[in-house]
Amino acid sequence: MDYSAEVQKAIDLIEDNLYDDIKLSDIAKKSHLSEFYFHRLFQKVTGETVMGYVRKRRLAKAAYDLKNTEFSVLDIAVKYQFSCGESFARAFKKMYGITPYEYRKSNKTINLYKKINVFSKNNISMNMAA
Repeated sequence: MDYSAEVQKAIDLIEDNLYDDIKLSDIAKKSHLSEFYFHRLFQKVTGETVMGYVRKRRLAKAAYDLKNTEFSVLDIAVKYQFSCGESFARAFKKMYGITPYEYRKSNKTINLYKKINVFSKNNISMNMAA
């Protein structure tokens, strides 16, 4: 059985709740699947773990906000569910190779991880000219 539509619904649910506390158990429950099975299914269909996808999307949205809003780095970190500015800065640097502060002040372009569409072959990233 093809569960691509269920995975896409879960992705849409994640996207609608990036600012909220997202738990694997809640997403799996809404998909009417066990956590274990949903996690494996999501990874098979998307190539990403559920929470890895959530983290990458939050960091992409945060990177966009860094360049396009006046919110402080800490406010952006909290908005995207990071427990503190330090954990946000570490995750951001790990993903993009630059701290949020450096990115905000620079003219660098980074690839932002875009929303996955399981029905499309072109899912990976989009360039963000900063």
